[in-house]
Amino acid sequence: MRIAIAAAMLAASCGAAAAEFYVLQNTETKQCFIEQQLPDSGDKQVLLNNKFMERADAEAAMKDVPICN
Repeated sequence: MRIAIAAAMLAASCGAAAAEFYVLQNTETKQCFIEQQLPDSGDKQVLLNNKFMERADAEAAMKDVPICN
């Protein structure tokens, strides 16, 4: 029983820690935004070649991209 509880707690903590954020731009509208997944279609492109573990870090980096301002 203890092993099952410990495994459930470990799985929950790993899921929360695995969040990744990317700064993207819609190629048609030129609007910048942040998503947790890499684009799977051609209408979005990755602006910064980084993945961010915190959304706040991605937002701060997006402010430094000239085409997003």
